[in-house]
Formats: sequence, C-alpha cells, structure tokens
Amino acid sequence: ILALDGRPGPAAFVGAAAAAFAGGLWLSDSVARRRPAGAVVAGDDAFVPIRWPVVVALGVLGVLAIVPALIQTGIPFLVRDITASRAELGGLSVQLLRVALPGAAAIALLSGVDAPPRTRSLAAIAIVAIAAFETLLASRYLLAELGATLVIAWLLAGRRIRRDIAAAALVVALIAFAGIQVLRAYDNAAGNSAEFAANRTVNRIVLVQPRTIAALMDAIPARQGYFLGLTWLRRLGPLVGRPDIPNLGYWIYPDVVPGDQATAGYAAPGWLGEAWANFGWAGIALFAALGVAVERLGALVAWRVRLPGGPRRTVDIAAAALAILFVARTHALGVLGLAVLLVLVAAWRLLAAPPVGLVGDVRRTLAWRT
Repeated sequence: ILALDGRPGPAAFVGAAAAAFAGGLWLSDSVARRRPAGAVVAGDDAFVPIRWPVVVALGVLGVLAIVPALIQTGIPFLVRDITASRAELGGLSVQLLRVALPGAAAIALLSGVDAPPRTRSLAAIAIVAIAAFETLLASRYLLAELGATLVIAWLLAGRRIRRDIAAAALVVALIAFAGIQVLRAYDNAAGNSAEFAANRTVNRIVLVQPRTIAALMDAIPARQGYFLGLTWLRRLGPLVGRPDIPNLGYWIYPDVVPGDQATAGYAAPGWLGEAWANFGWAGIALFAALGVAVERLGALVAWRVRLPGGPRRTVDIAAAALAILFVARTHALGVLGLAVLLVLVAAWRLLAAPPVGLVGDVRRTLAWRT
C-alpha cells in the first residue's frame, strides 16, 4: 500500500523490518537445531486439574477493573455518545480483561467440545455471554481478539475448521465490525450507513496503519528529533529533563487524519512506528530481536501443546493462543503494551492450573534446547 501510494521510504522501512524479523527467527532456529534437545522431565504427563474458580475469578476481576469507567460514562452500547464512552475504556484497566475473558472462553471451548451435552451447553453459554458483554462495550478489537483467540486455540488443539463455517464466520465478523463502526459514529452515518460502514471499515483495517507509518516518517526527524527510547519512559521524562514526551498515537493522529482536527483521536503506531520514532533506520534491530523471541515462543508452544495431561494441556493451549494473538497484534501494540500483556498471560497461566513442568520447559527454551 505504501509503495503504490508513492511512498518508497516508508515501504522500504516496512520491508526491512519484515526481513530483519525473518532473519532473527532463522538465526534462533539455526542455533536451536545445533544444540541437543532437553529430555521430557518426569511428571510432564501428570494429570493437572483446571482451577475453574480461579479462571472465573480472574474474569470477574477483569470486569471489575473497568466498572469505574462504566459508572462514569455508562455502558458504551447503551449510551448516546458511544465514542466518548468507549474512549474511557483504555490503559491498564482494560488489559486484564483482554487476557482473562478470551482465556476463559478458550478453556470453555476446548473443555466442552468432546464433553457430555450438559457441559457443552454450559461452555456455549459462557462463550456467548463473554461475546455479548464485549459487544456491549462497543469495542471492535475486544471482539476481534476474542474470536481470534478461539480460532487459534482450536487450531493448536489439532482441530480443523470447515470452509463453509469459516466463510460464515467471516461474514458475521465483517457485519459485526461494520455495525459497530456505524453505531460508534451514528450521526455521521445517518442516511448513508452502508457506504459509511464500508469506507470506515476499509480505512480502519487497510489504510490507517500505512498512513500512520508514513506520517511518523514525515514528522521525524524533520519536525521532531528521534526520541532515543524516551517514548517508553514517558512517566520518567521529568527525571531526564524531558517532561514533554508525547504519546505517539495521540501526537501523530492529526497528521494521519488531517480532516478531523476537532476530534481527539489515536493512531496506534505499533512496533513499526515506535521503532522509527525512537531510532529511525536503526530501529530495524528491534525486529531482529522480535524474530528471535517469536521463534523461542513457537518452540515453547510446540513443546507444551504436544504433551499429554488433559486439562493442563487445555490451559497451555489457551495461554499459547493468547500469546500468539498479542504478538500478531504488534502492528497496533507497542513494545511496552506487548510486554504488559505477555506478563499478564504468564500470570494467568500460572494461576489457571498448576504449572507442572512449565519452569523446566521455559529454561530449556531459553537455553535453546527445544
């Protein structure tokens, strides 16, 4: 898209980032192939129960974390100004929700698939209830993350998705995504909902990210010098004599959407935007490091999901699905955002079921022996 838009510089930066990521992944895999694999530790095949009360409690805590915002502005789907209400649901308060609810839904899905009818019904009710709650929040990305977590968990469990079901799910997802777009900007969409939904959906899914990268590369270093890592230390800025370090997403939004100056907005820079804003072309090194980390994550996931253990394997798969999802979201998630979510996923996994063999597997993974 950047190349077709006549932006060779930003296009080359994105391509270089992809190449660096692939290089880091290949290098990490090559090291692992040259080292002897670790042996399966006694007890890896132990039957470990799911701590259902803890899974439910974590989901409840995730909901409670956003209750103050809901009390202040109302439930987004049920108030007149959906956008203003939805804008309050952000920051650290919503991060546990992003982990606990999709994680619980994934466990319910995998636990109910081959279970007796009553258990299947309970699992279906739980998943529908979680989806309904997130719909009330009028959030596109929360629903998208829920659906993606279920799909990834299903595939990691060795299941397959029929083409007709996949096609139907895609249609439903597009309708839901476009519908939420219209509801969140109903005044602008009135009288021309279909065209508005189509244009806004294409902009959000296809065009916003390339425009954000291009805008950041236009503004930095021409208008603002490289931040040299300070965007990740905004709270500590005054200590280093920089109290004016901006939030990149809000700072660059007027350049990404120049015709919407009256409305405060956020254009997620993701890893690409943060890499450029902080280090320019040298930021490509971040993607080599990400490639190494992703290869090791893939090795750990592959090791854990093939182990026996019934319910323990289910929790491992759910946690792996969440980790994979958030890594895939680095187009919108920044470095610190990804780190926070992965820490929450790790904590959720440790609490959802006893971590039999997990510490040893992590050590083997970090020693490149898996």
